[in-house]
Amino acid sequence: MITLWFREKDQNFSNISECTSLLPKSVVDPRLRHGIARLIWDKFVGAAFQSIVQMVEKTGRRPKDRECRKEIGMREVRLEEFLVECEKFLDIFMISVRDIPAPMDFKQDLLIEMAYSSFSSHLQQSKISPRQDQLWMLAVRQPLVNFHLVLHHQHLALALRLQLTTGLKFHPLRNLFCVTGNRAFFAPLDSHPLIPLDRVDDATMEKRHAFLIKIAEQGGMEERRLARNLEMEWKLTVNEISFMQALASFRHGNDQQGKLELASCVRDDRSAVALARVLAGRLIQLATEANKRFSTAHSQYLCALAGEEAARVELYEGAEGDPLIESNPKTWQEAVSSLGKAGNSVPQSAQAAIPFVRMNDIAKLYFGAQWVNN
Repeated sequence: MITLWFREKDQNFSNISECTSLLPKSVVDPRLRHGIARLIWDKFVGAAFQSIVQMVEKTGRRPKDRECRKEIGMREVRLEEFLVECEKFLDIFMISVRDIPAPMDFKQDLLIEMAYSSFSSHLQQSKISPRQDQLWMLAVRQPLVNFHLVLHHQHLALALRLQLTTGLKFHPLRNLFCVTGNRAFFAPLDSHPLIPLDRVDDATMEKRHAFLIKIAEQGGMEERRLARNLEMEWKLTVNEISFMQALASFRHGNDQQGKLELASCVRDDRSAVALARVLAGRLIQLATEANKRFSTAHSQYLCALAGEEAARVELYEGAEGDPLIESNPKTWQEAVSSLGKAGNSVPQSAQAAIPFVRMNDIAKLYFGAQWVNN
């Protein structure tokens, strides 16, 4: 199955996903499962993963289709899917290593004979020694991977996938990992180099933080969920990233999700200003929808406050049957009232609360909508 994928990666791409799906289900013994996954990674998958990382690191951008076909033998549109499969292989390694029982004080050959007697019973009957190149024999003799080194590579695969999905121009190795962490990449997975994981210098920590904030701003719900997982793995401070996720939800009209994310954030004036800009953008859209014109003073105030948010805000659009459609605002008037109520408690000073009070008055004057009774 995997050799067919290796020969024609595009045409037989489903083979690799079937492999990562079947391997955990069909191979119960963790040592054998680990060994088979190790053979596949070392012979077929690892080199392609390394090539993708090096291409992105060299240019800081998504590789072009021509480059992908030349270097890894698959189309550019397959990159994210392939990285998902890489993450699954790395996950199989970690689960298998965790589940392998502690070593017993027996000779290896005796352990193999005891554990896999069913494989060689017919050979014992004919008094022929089992061949040393059988797949199960090769698999169980694979050195165990280093759990933390595998996790280190999984962090890279996930960060790279988030970068490609959101279209960021970025050098992942240079920015997200320190010098020591970079040296550990693409070493044999059973080796034990120094791996800092979350214990990196402040400069690298800041770059990781900035990267995840950009993902939260530009990615969809799935990307924001994955970014949150990565921030926990890297033990970053979560408030700003969580707020950016809430802000992105409000921009896309997903107020229900935005309110949930906002509830986990520390309230401060900086967050209040950002929400006020989105609210101003919604008021501008409401005026367009209702075909009403603001006074010159009100128009200048809202346009200056909203800035680029006026073009970024939108109502939630989901697929048919999406339960979020019913729980989110369907009109701009509902959207204005919804965000006004959600954002009204965020300001921590009277100065930061002024935009909400003023926009409440504007909404009441022009549209009969308000979230605070004056």
